[in-house]
Amino acid sequence: MTISELLTPRDEVQEGRFQGVLQAHKVGGSEDRLENDPSRLLSMTYPSNALETAFDHVDNKLRGRDSQGGITLTGPYGAGKSHGLLTLYHLFNSPGIGQEWLDEWEIPLDVPKSAEATILSTSETDADHIWEPIFEDLGRKDISEDVKRYVTTEHIEDLCGDKPVAIFFDEIETWWESFSDSEDEELVERNEFFIQNLLEVANDPDEDLFVFITLLDKSDDFKRILNRTNPYAVDLNATGDRERIILHRLFQTRRKDLDENKVRDIVENYVENYNYPVKIEEEKRYENRMVETYPFHPELLDLLDNLYEGGKERQNVRGAMNVLADTVRRLYQETDLIITSDIKAAAFRGINQTLFNRYVSDLDAVEKIDYGEELLKTILLYTLDERSQMASVTQCLLGTYKPGENSVSKLDMSLQNLYGTAHYLDRDGQKDNYYITEDPKLTALVTREQERVLDGERDAIEEKLAEVVRDDVWSGDVVVYPEDDVSDSRDISVVVMLDYLSNGALEKKLNGFFEGRTYQNTVLFVTPNQKIRQDDDLISKAARVLGAENLRGKVDDEQGELEKIIRDERRELRNELEDNYGSWVKWTDSEGGLRMRKKSVSPNVEDVKSKVGRDKTYIGEKIVKEVRDAENGVNVASMLNDFRQFRRMPVLLEDSAFYSALGQLYRDAKIILESDRAKFYATQKRDPLPDLDDDLTIHHPNNLDESVYTETEPEPDTGTKGSRGVATGSSIGAGDGTTTTVERTESGTGEEGEAVNKQTEMKTVQLEGNSPRVLRSVAESRVNGDTDTATHIDLSYDLEGLSKEELIEFLEHLPSANHIDAQVVIESEIQD
Repeated sequence: MTISELLTPRDEVQEGRFQGVLQAHKVGGSEDRLENDPSRLLSMTYPSNALETAFDHVDNKLRGRDSQGGITLTGPYGAGKSHGLLTLYHLFNSPGIGQEWLDEWEIPLDVPKSAEATILSTSETDADHIWEPIFEDLGRKDISEDVKRYVTTEHIEDLCGDKPVAIFFDEIETWWESFSDSEDEELVERNEFFIQNLLEVANDPDEDLFVFITLLDKSDDFKRILNRTNPYAVDLNATGDRERIILHRLFQTRRKDLDENKVRDIVENYVENYNYPVKIEEEKRYENRMVETYPFHPELLDLLDNLYEGGKERQNVRGAMNVLADTVRRLYQETDLIITSDIKAAAFRGINQTLFNRYVSDLDAVEKIDYGEELLKTILLYTLDERSQMASVTQCLLGTYKPGENSVSKLDMSLQNLYGTAHYLDRDGQKDNYYITEDPKLTALVTREQERVLDGERDAIEEKLAEVVRDDVWSGDVVVYPEDDVSDSRDISVVVMLDYLSNGALEKKLNGFFEGRTYQNTVLFVTPNQKIRQDDDLISKAARVLGAENLRGKVDDEQGELEKIIRDERRELRNELEDNYGSWVKWTDSEGGLRMRKKSVSPNVEDVKSKVGRDKTYIGEKIVKEVRDAENGVNVASMLNDFRQFRRMPVLLEDSAFYSALGQLYRDAKIILESDRAKFYATQKRDPLPDLDDDLTIHHPNNLDESVYTETEPEPDTGTKGSRGVATGSSIGAGDGTTTTVERTESGTGEEGEAVNKQTEMKTVQLEGNSPRVLRSVAESRVNGDTDTATHIDLSYDLEGLSKEELIEFLEHLPSANHIDAQVVIESEIQD
């Protein structure tokens, strides 16, 4: 079924002489035009909501319910102001024909049969005194002759007499703005008085004067005159029934005579086939709207509405009707529904000539794609719409689908093929919207190349990810595993992974990596906190970087735009990747073997090393533990090598950290050093620290005979003859080694039986070892049982690691004292 079987276009539409532009000044001409033919004009006029509002104001004035007879018709170009003005004019000027039309539409307005009407279009009449052509047309030239300086209200009342008078002004603002404020000051003032007095009389309840004025709202001075009497304003652009206006204007078949059942059958055939990826909400409601807008698809009418409403010069309803009239003429006998791709794109070249030219230039490129021209045309029209500037997939398909001619799925395939073929076609990152570009923009070419890369270069994409992680995120100071080879070296390497794995999977993978490696403790692994290879967004961004780089040397880029795109895309990818890093994998030794922990780090090698460096206090502890378990000691070179080889050891960023820890252990009497000549060095003997060369052997004090590192200290000075010295305190534990002499009076007598002052001194005695037995041995050698009294003990324990239960047990076995203050250092695992 075709449109012609349901609707009959008006003769002027069928014959290609549709008159979309109505000019008020043609109303008195002798040509065969709509303007001067009241019967034809009214038959083609749909009584819109806006017009009915104007009719209500007229009726209220005539019936005495309202005094206001001034009415302005507002709206942009093409909104129908001149058409509305001519309709009202013919109602007054041809009351018989007008009343018949009103009755046909059941409009409750009785137009006066004896009214006089005149219409003045300033586009044709350029009078210095605007009242003169009005008075002359109404047969009252004598009033003009009676005017001295201004037209008074008495002159206007005389004009009205005892019958209704309707005066119509079209495009008066243009005429008004043509006056010069300085040169035509007197003329402006006289005309202003006339219009003001005219509107005042029109607002008089005793006078049947009507004044109708079309306005574009472009003259503030003229608006100021109108505001004094506040005539009613009717906005023809906000009428709300624009679609019915268009349908009535183009077709002589009335809507009430249309076979709605047949229309619904046609519409249902469309809607039922709107399959994926077409997205329609409230399908039944959408179907009802299609019935209401038949024979035009509602998407087409909405698009035209946006296109012609986007600018004041685009003719609005008038422009849409011109396009639709041409389309109806061409297709009403061939198709059952007019859709977006049915209209001619050339009608819109004035909106953006460049975009139209790009569309035309791409037609040859897409001619082998089924319905390529129709799809490209639909995309162009939506691109021209300033509101959207692009067409969704749904809009593309709705704009081209016709049952029996094509299918939604095939059109969708053609749409995808269109992209990458049409040189000026681009789409957004979500692939949901298409648009025509003014230039063969590099961004479009990059997007095209990105799609090609995504389709078949997965390995290259992952290599690009690794490159950006290595060179951009980590500034080239790392290797990426497993893309890069990790050398088995004594030197520290920071190794970054792209794979995010669970703790169990990560530990298994890294154990496999370390198997067979000599230097396992020089590799610092950093893992991402989120998946990278599985992140579609990151993969897409990497493909875009790769695609842009692939275009180097293949496109003209005199302005360096491509390199800027590459920099911007790489920077965006780098920022995304930076947010995913990271965690340093730390290995710790426990009773159950090696344990893996993660410590948060920033994507910066120095930050990783900073976190690693915080473990330097454990270097000494590990040396002590290792030599305690070695009865014959451990060679310095061998110990240093162990730190590089075994993950159970703390990481050494530099050898100096090891030697520094070794020297501190010696000073703290936690180790004894033996030279290759069997000479033992011990702090307990006050031996100076020897040169820490690799030939030295490190011993734990527990593994050597006490004679190696202890010696008898000299008897302490007992003080003044006859006195009994009492030590006020020897602090056993960590101290600064200072001695303070104090005076204290004791009860007792000297040789003469008199009280004496006794001097005491405060000493700090350092006791260190790894067992109570060692501490006891040192205390026996350094504390004098006759003169020394311990008053305060600071104990510091470096432990291998106590569970909560073991810690409680340890604390319970501490001896009682006046006060105990304990600080416990806890190492907590970070939960993933």
